[in-house]
Amino acid sequence: MDTETGKVTLVRHVSVDDAGTVLNPVLAEGQRHGGIAQGVAQALLEEFLYDHDGNPLTGSLADYAAITATELPSFELLARETPATTNPLGFKGIGEAGTIGATPAAHSAVIDALSHLGVRHIDMPMTPMRVWAAISEARSHR
Repeated sequence: MDTETGKVTLVRHVSVDDAGTVLNPVLAEGQRHGGIAQGVAQALLEEFLYDHDGNPLTGSLADYAAITATELPSFELLARETPATTNPLGFKGIGEAGTIGATPAAHSAVIDALSHLGVRHIDMPMTPMRVWAAISEARSHR
């Protein structure tokens, strides 16, 4: 994290998932990668903004901070395969798994990194401006 600009850099993400019986490990891994990327993006970047009259300010991808591979590290994916007992093939969901854990993990990591300054909360997404403002506020109270 750059404390002068508020820019957060994700350096590591470890995930353990159990999708039950997996027929195609490559597709399951892709689902996990996409979910993690989406969860991190929700925590750090993505926000739909409106002006005072309710008009969208983020009407296209040119205005919307979408995450790309350049902002993400290689994920460390671990898998368990415990077949479900609720269906004959033993399948479980996998598509949402990365998103569910990645958002609070990224958010908590930033708060933890700033806790020595007294920062206890930053609204999501934790944009550089919000992180910088939290750092500045914490430093002004020291």
